[in-house]
Amino acid sequence: MKYKDSTASLDTARKILKVNHAGEFGAINIYRSQIFVSRLLRKDYVPLLESFMEDEKRHMNRFWEEIQRRNGIKCKSYWLCGAGGWFMGFISALLGKSGVMACTWAVESVVVSHLKNQLSYLESRNDLAAYETVQSILEDEENHRDTGRVEGGSALLYGPFRWMISLFTEGVIRFGMR
Repeated sequence: MKYKDSTASLDTARKILKVNHAGEFGAINIYRSQIFVSRLLRKDYVPLLESFMEDEKRHMNRFWEEIQRRNGIKCKSYWLCGAGGWFMGFISALLGKSGVMACTWAVESVVVSHLKNQLSYLESRNDLAAYETVQSILEDEENHRDTGRVEGGSALLYGPFRWMISLFTEGVIRFGMR
């Protein structure tokens, strides 16, 4: 995704931070609903999901701190991310561990791609604070993505599911950046 400057590059950086904050809220809700269903159906991977959720909470707080420093507000897609995340998490958890991992892999693949594009944009605008905020979460998101792939998310049967999750994730990001 190409980032176009709005009236000022600071506005675009603020949008990036707001969209990322909303996305972290969505990710928290994905894991929250996956944990809920998994506790009922299959408890063995709940600790992994809980650790992922803690990472996402830390990321969300990091973005919120930077948004507040810039006198910003929540993204218009914040609640959509939360509701959509909960729904995606619930459906994926009903599909079992492979469904959960396919969801994780799909979401985090889109997220990692966007984070890398954001870093290039922010570096070109010399916005060090926003750059460092985005950079601070990249490794965690790459680890989540890779774990999702390795732990069963790459099963061929889940290809269409991953595609739908990726499409929704991409759509919400684009909506938030408008």
